[in-house]
Amino acid sequence: MLFEEYVYNIKRIFESYFKYIFEMEKEGNLDLWGNTLLYPNILLITNCSGFYVAELIGAVRKYDGLKVKIHKEKSIYRYLSQFDDSEPVSNDSKLDSCVYLDSDRTYIKGLGLARNADFKVVKERFPSIELYNSILNWTGEKGKGSVISFGPNFESCLIENCVLVNRLDNLYRCKNILAAYIFKSSSPKQKLIDFFSQVLSGKEVKGIHTIQWQLEEQLVIAGQLQNIYLFPSLHETTIGEFLKLHPETIKKAFKTEHFEYEPYLKWLEHDGTCEDTAINPDLLIKRSDGYYDIYDLKTAALAKENITKGGRKRRRFIDYVEEGVAQLVNYEEYFTYLKNAVHAKEKYGIEIKNPKLVLVVGSWENSSPEEVVQARRRYTGVEIIDYDTFCHLFIGAKISSS
Repeated sequence: MLFEEYVYNIKRIFESYFKYIFEMEKEGNLDLWGNTLLYPNILLITNCSGFYVAELIGAVRKYDGLKVKIHKEKSIYRYLSQFDDSEPVSNDSKLDSCVYLDSDRTYIKGLGLARNADFKVVKERFPSIELYNSILNWTGEKGKGSVISFGPNFESCLIENCVLVNRLDNLYRCKNILAAYIFKSSSPKQKLIDFFSQVLSGKEVKGIHTIQWQLEEQLVIAGQLQNIYLFPSLHETTIGEFLKLHPETIKKAFKTEHFEYEPYLKWLEHDGTCEDTAINPDLLIKRSDGYYDIYDLKTAALAKENITKGGRKRRRFIDYVEEGVAQLVNYEEYFTYLKNAVHAKEKYGIEIKNPKLVLVVGSWENSSPEEVVQARRRYTGVEIIDYDTFCHLFIGAKISSS
């Protein structure tokens, strides 16, 4: 089956299904057993060189369609392990995974899969792991690679409400999966149709979170966010799209009642050297005094061991971060010109005064708080926040107000 055909059919199936389920809920025709439903709002479809994956992402109370994102990944094992594309093998080169899939229509639900994991360490960074009651922790050979492997007879599977605890040496990453449908790329269209006819025809609702208490909702959203920014090679735009579709993450983490996402502001006045026609900052966040601060979103920079470089006295950011800082300064300059400031106020109601400049980049893996402080000594008014800290600010804000 061609990838384009897979995308078309998956999109059509899910849009029809979730629209039907949401209508059923509104009409009171679903037995919720005291639960609240949270619907996905992003459909990430990935070509993994021999495998096609459709993963449902997001958690909102009202279904309002799916934003389809297309991604290309060189290996199904890098997709699942979040680190690299090596097959799951032990020290003696034998296949070493928690689950081995070698058939058609396999269904894995409500399970955590890990290998030699220290869950005290895992929970500190990934609080959403508390949502999973059953975790299979493989404690045999040390091994490496994905906790799921595939045999030559594999055709299709559904992984639903599962967490994969991935490890590389002393680093951990958790992949929280609401629902991921994996197919061999050589599978014919009819097999896909038959698979979904079987999976979605039962009485149990599929591809939707069910929660019982308020903090659980925050943990679900936080887990989905961590899944997004720890996704190998995923674009900044997809991270931004998730935050836009889950505005409570920004409002709670940064303590604001209002923000503007990607406002488009024309350069009406400058010093004559500007070649751009407009600025398009990721976020303008309203402060308690009514003025706005400027935020820019990069990625977690997973391929970088550290977002700083040099010894203490010469500590500085790597180029990737420097570019983000330079962009923030450029945005700040825009508002120093009267015509630009008036334009921003008229179009969006935005006013800027002594703005805080904030760059969201990196993670706990590559962002040492001490080194970041040292690297930003030559900047004034610029803050660096990594994605794990951002995620914990969101969860912590909700805890303190519950």
